[in-house]
Amino acid sequence: MSDFVKITSNDNWFKEHPEKIAGIEIETTSFHFPIQVKGTKDDVLRVTGTGASNEKAKKLRLAKAKAKAILIQLELEKAA
Repeated sequence: MSDFVKITSNDNWFKEHPEKIAGIEIETTSFHFPIQVKGTKDDVLRVTGTGASNEKAKKLRLAKAKAKAILIQLELEKAA
């Protein structure tokens, strides 16, 4: 149990996983939430992996699907 408390206390988790922080850390005066993270939409997209690289892959899959649909349609027209 003490390991869980140690890992989840204050900003220990953030210290161990800095790549998961979507913005910058700000200390607050709150007893229950002493650390606050402020970031932008770009920060969140970077951390969650849904940023520009994922958008490119999504567009590529869509283009391939459209091309395949066109080929199938052409084959159906030839058969008719």
